Amino acid sequence: MVPAVQKLSPGLLVALAFFSSVAPFGIDMYLPAMPTITAELGTTPAIAQLTISGFMLGMALGNLVFGAISDSTGRKAPIVAASAVFLAASVACALAPGIWPLIVARFIQGLAAGCLEAVSRAVVPDVSHGKQAARAFSGLMALTGFVPAIAPIIGGTMLPVVGWRGVFWLLVVLNVVQAVLAFRMPETLPEDNRSAGALRSLFPRMWQCLRRPAFVGYMLAGSLGFGALFAYIAASPLVLQSQLGLGSTAYGLIFGGMALLIPVSNTLNMRALRAKHPRSLLVGALLIDACVALILLTFALTTPTLWALPFFAVLSLMGGFIMANASALAVEEVRDIGTGAGSGALGFCQFIIAAAMPPLVALGTNHMLAMALGTLGCAVLAAAAVLGLTTKRELK
Repeated sequence: MVPAVQKLSPGLLVALAFFSSVAPFGIDMYLPAMPTITAELGTTPAIAQLTISGFMLGMALGNLVFGAISDSTGRKAPIVAASAVFLAASVACALAPGIWPLIVARFIQGLAAGCLEAVSRAVVPDVSHGKQAARAFSGLMALTGFVPAIAPIIGGTMLPVVGWRGVFWLLVVLNVVQAVLAFRMPETLPEDNRSAGALRSLFPRMWQCLRRPAFVGYMLAGSLGFGALFAYIAASPLVLQSQLGLGSTAYGLIFGGMALLIPVSNTLNMRALRAKHPRSLLVGALLIDACVALILLTFALTTPTLWALPFFAVLSLMGGFIMANASALAVEEVRDIGTGAGSGALGFCQFIIAAAMPPLVALGTNHMLAMALGTLGCAVLAAAAVLGLTTKRELK
């Protein structure tokens, strides 16, 4: 039996970043092809949108189940299996004869992506603790944070050349690289630290996690904080194009620029952790989000203008401070129960809340108002969860 690795090397961090990147690549790279898919498969835009909903549902379920299962099997086996399944599902997407087979294949992609994300997140506390884990999460998110900016550009550039099926074949190439990295990845969870019968004890162990107020507080903070960011992401095309009149090219450049601020924020968070407690950084970022939402609310109720753009940038900039610190603090609270179970519950909650944001911010005609209200509600509830359910304690 090969001994488990107990150190987070730069190579392992890059591999984890690649595994975590398949989800944003799987979502963002094919978005420019949505109108083409709708036309070529003879469906409606609403049904075509189910290819996104199916992926997100698969992500939520994958995060829920496989993080906990990896507490029993170790981390490598689920990552290898999910990499193979994602590869097969990408081929199925590229060959899909109709919209419903495509939706099913997208759900399977999402399930595999959820597994990869949850188990990759569980690897970090296997090999790091406390502030070191928070820095590792920031490093992981900094490496993956560029994907939402570049994936739509890649998809939009390739679409006229290779068509929407070619975009999925490009994803297949990325999946092959991912599978090679999965086979070469070392195991990080020693057999002595594994939880027997993880599948049978999945929900009881998650219930144990949910009985700890501090874990619930950080889980809600991370999930609602992600919801605050996703309210902006989902509403951005409606606000910038439909409401403020920007063209698609201008929107793409602005959105890509904003997305690049997320890895920047993770880098800044890693530096800030040298002097500040992750809980303090988390609360500060959530309160800044709430203040920004109030400013955007003022814009929305008076005259929505492009002067709101700097405040959109602040929302992106706070993303890294919220997600990295909430994730690290949440899994630290349930290390004795199983970080995979905690990681799975955290991911499930995040994607369920994120999935609820797009229809909510699309309500009405004043999309900036809906976005500001969504961001404000999520940020205030997230801050209340941290302040009401957690306390600052010393981390190693």
